[in-house]
Amino acid sequence: MEHVFHLMVIWLGAAAAFSSTDMNPINLVVDQSTGGFKLNVPNSSLNFNSADIFFQVSGMMYSTADGSLKKTGYDDGIAFDTLGQYQYKSIQWQAGAARVQTTFRYYTDIPAVVFAQSFPDGANGTSVMNQEHTCTGFPTYKLEGPPAMLGFLSYGGNMFGGGSIGTGEWSKQTTGIRTGLTGGPLAIFDRDLNTVVLSPFSQFMAASVWHNGTAGGEVNYGIMGDVENIPPNCDYHTILFYGKCINQALHEWGGTLMKQYGKTRARTESDFASNYIGYWTDGGAYYYYNTESGKNYEETMIDAIAYAREVGIPYRYLQLDSWWYYKGVNNGVKMWEARPDVFPNGLRALHQKIGLPIVAHNKYWARDTTYAKQNGGNYSFILEGGMSIPTDMMFWNDLFTRSREWGLIVYEQDYLDAEFRGLRAILSSTSLGKQWMMQFGEAASSHDLNIQYCMANPRHALQSVQIPAVTQARVSGDYHPGNEQWRIGISSIMAHALGIRPYKDTFWSTSKQPGSPYGNATEPYPRLQAAVATLSAGPVGPSDMVKGADVKLIMRSCNADGLLLKPSRPTTAVDLQIAEKAFQLDMGPKGEVWTTYSDISGLRFGIILAADLKEDWNITAITAGFGEMMPSFAQKDMGWLFSPFVSFGNATQNILLNKCSKHDFALWYTIPKLHIQKRTILIIGERHKWVRMSPQRVTNINVTNSTVQMSLKGAPGETVVMSFVVQGEDVDITCVLDKAGTSTLDLYSNTCS
Repeated sequence: MEHVFHLMVIWLGAAAAFSSTDMNPINLVVDQSTGGFKLNVPNSSLNFNSADIFFQVSGMMYSTADGSLKKTGYDDGIAFDTLGQYQYKSIQWQAGAARVQTTFRYYTDIPAVVFAQSFPDGANGTSVMNQEHTCTGFPTYKLEGPPAMLGFLSYGGNMFGGGSIGTGEWSKQTTGIRTGLTGGPLAIFDRDLNTVVLSPFSQFMAASVWHNGTAGGEVNYGIMGDVENIPPNCDYHTILFYGKCINQALHEWGGTLMKQYGKTRARTESDFASNYIGYWTDGGAYYYYNTESGKNYEETMIDAIAYAREVGIPYRYLQLDSWWYYKGVNNGVKMWEARPDVFPNGLRALHQKIGLPIVAHNKYWARDTTYAKQNGGNYSFILEGGMSIPTDMMFWNDLFTRSREWGLIVYEQDYLDAEFRGLRAILSSTSLGKQWMMQFGEAASSHDLNIQYCMANPRHALQSVQIPAVTQARVSGDYHPGNEQWRIGISSIMAHALGIRPYKDTFWSTSKQPGSPYGNATEPYPRLQAAVATLSAGPVGPSDMVKGADVKLIMRSCNADGLLLKPSRPTTAVDLQIAEKAFQLDMGPKGEVWTTYSDISGLRFGIILAADLKEDWNITAITAGFGEMMPSFAQKDMGWLFSPFVSFGNATQNILLNKCSKHDFALWYTIPKLHIQKRTILIIGERHKWVRMSPQRVTNINVTNSTVQMSLKGAPGETVVMSFVVQGEDVDITCVLDKAGTSTLDLYSNTCS
């Protein structure tokens, strides 16, 4: 039942409270005269007060702080949009020569408030001459309150917001919020993990968040600071979304953005390069700007694929990095065509020779690109400094038409941050950045191509909700043998929330690979690299030298025809890991603890990864993010050995995660406890795969009063060994899949058919 929550306020002017609902517990009170607001969530420590509203117009700042922003009207009512019914309160303002409107939308059926800025006639002279600030501010939030009450998680930098993640306490002493051009979504939570998520909700390429103050101050949402003019009928929206824990709040926030813009997870889930293992040649790879001695790249790539087939690694595509095309000014792309010294017979010949589709890298366009009309080409570009940007949809259509002929399936757009920042034409416009992203996204869709974002700022990440072709994104820095870029547990949360498969980048499967372009570098943790790549549920792309792969390790990730055996969702850091980073109050693990699971036929098979853990830590099904589970057991993978089972599932049962390093990282598997004819049965699955029970392998489980039947799939003729424990005894059943790559296993009869 709806009810009005009355919040005591002492304000000038009338206070208008929204009517909260069973689905939206947020309390929001608006001061109709100042446009300010107070917001809280019952039974939590989430309390926020607004700061001043401001708009830059005709080179002058108009603000509620000094009264220069003049209120001219007010209205309220009820309306509907894609997200359902909402109550609204709108205030009209005069900012010099510009009419402006600020609106609060309070939704009935979801725990969200959307804040809108509207410019019915547009506004000129809006730049504040600082690209890291905003030229408008609504909503604005005061950073206040004592330490240790609220914490924050702030996405920022490149790599889909994972390049510069900030955590800390939300208080009047707060620093570290990621803002400006590289700022991103902000999650604020209390010590019980009640969470609100703040982010732009429209105009993603033109929107910014600005933390005004080195400590404390305000957090402002608006249009980026170098935009010179705001066009008529331009609207910008910010969303505040509430959830009961960090992962859940971010996941539901992302789902709300996807619903708003009509994007589903179906295309991502069917993405070939996220579902099959591939061979990669990007930074960190053995053959990154490096070929076999005395051979060109064409010969080297043919040899690499031939070697993989010889030893039984079923690579299903080949990735080509930045070494294959023509460079120009500022090391940008002059022509996205294969150089004859790299591929003497061309890319089509390579594609036909190896029989694999291609994932191809691209970077920013050079000023001297041969495609631009200014340089004798056929297409409209903006040239600026050492870079350029296409503005001609026909360019992308022609580029992708040609590239499909040599087997392209994924267009990897790298250096998104550099191209965005490198052209003032983008930074001064509300529309050019979006046009750029939408053009190559729409062209990719029309040519049945998927897109991987690399070095994407959070604004690019948010923009992807309007581009169905974007299915995967790098969430880590560049791999280099031995570095720390495997830590993707937090960055993967946002990617998964936005319907994108996170990619941790390539890796070596063996420690020593002589003759690499990295001198004497070694990979000390190939098992950890392989496990993280697989559990990410994104692309898996080893990059070993010819005759340098650990076949057994690589095959832990996939079946015999290269299909990745993944969990149901990407592995992500547990909430208490994030809370510990923010509060540092011994709330959570001091290290990496990530979880995921496979849901098959109503049964949940959990996976817990612990790495670089400085102290022992206990985890329950709830703190693991598994929710209430049926009675289960858990078992630790100890390399090629396995620990005894421990009870796990209810709120009082826990697993002790022992202190561990990156070398001896821990993987725990949870197993539902089944009872059939007074026998206790545990379905273990494939013991020597990273994901023992993958929905890609086991498509159905039928538990009857006499047996367990499992539907299996894989490569035709593949041998699959499924393990069980029946009344404490190990039972292994070996199935050989039929010509269709399927089999039905029956535990009672110990047969496959």
